[in-house]
Amino acid sequence: MRRSIWFIALMLVLPVWVQADDEYPIKVYPCPRLEPAPTIDGRVADACWKKAPVVSGFTWYNKPILLEVQTSLRAGYDDRHLYFGIHCDEPMVKRLSPAAAGRDTRQVFRGETIELFVDPRHDHATYYQLAVNLANSFYDSARTDPTWNSATRTATKVVGGGWELELAIPWKDLGVKAAKPGQVVGFNVCRDRYAGGAREWSNWSQTKANFHDPARFAHLVLSPTDAMLGGLAAEFRKGDRRGPIVVFSHEGAAARAYLAMARETLKSLDAVVEQLADEGEKERSPAARHEVATRLDAARKQVEPYRKTIGSATSLDAATWTRMDVEMAALARKLEALLWEARLAALLKGI
Repeated sequence: MRRSIWFIALMLVLPVWVQADDEYPIKVYPCPRLEPAPTIDGRVADACWKKAPVVSGFTWYNKPILLEVQTSLRAGYDDRHLYFGIHCDEPMVKRLSPAAAGRDTRQVFRGETIELFVDPRHDHATYYQLAVNLANSFYDSARTDPTWNSATRTATKVVGGGWELELAIPWKDLGVKAAKPGQVVGFNVCRDRYAGGAREWSNWSQTKANFHDPARFAHLVLSPTDAMLGGLAAEFRKGDRRGPIVVFSHEGAAARAYLAMARETLKSLDAVVEQLADEGEKERSPAARHEVATRLDAARKQVEPYRKTIGSATSLDAATWTRMDVEMAALARKLEALLWEARLAALLKGI
């Protein structure tokens, strides 16, 4: 009998184990409309680029450690194209030697190269890879199939302190009929650097083992309002992502977006607690009903400090949001297993 009980206990808690295994930051880039469009000449200098937040903080592709030689990026869009402007710091500029390679050949990757990944549907499956080397040689593929070709325009240029790259990717080639405000696009920017004498592969959004890791891509959100961002937390966490959601935007906008997301997360937690309370009342076992009620009371007490902070705030700084986001996400996962754990606790107490 004891063996049977422990088998039942194992089956009750098993769903809790099926979870993601990293807590890397979930990066969100509010992507502005660029009008007029940038001139694709390899210089990220057109006035329209000032509308786009510049972000950096590239890490090693297989470990969340910042590189000494950094890369920065901007992104924007219009009705026809998705644009990227990328600056690669390079203290060894004199060592740069552009080497042309054929379209869609592996030689594109054997030098100073930027690799861009775009998941236009944010489904973690339908993504595209585009790579441009210092000589402006080009590679594009649907996932890893290079027979797919786009009409992407690219340009590179060596500048003081490094080199720069611009891309204009047609929406129609990505299967997007109309780019709309609030649309979420998965993406990542990665860099292959060799000028330092050793191979350095880096990424903006941290990957686990290699660049082809769409579940861990960052997120472009086209022309979002604070309310739009607030309602997208679940979309950003698709795939059971656990890390803090970090919004990269101009000063002020990110703080308002954090508050909007906190409000929506709190609403979701309240709804889950009420649903669990209703389900707990339906438990046949008095012991199970008691366990559910006790655990829900503890959850409500845990939520109260967040409610007070959110209720009195007009914005949230990044540090406050990050702490709340991680803690509320952990509580949400805990609530998912609350009924099973309460039944198990009641069962074991009755042995």
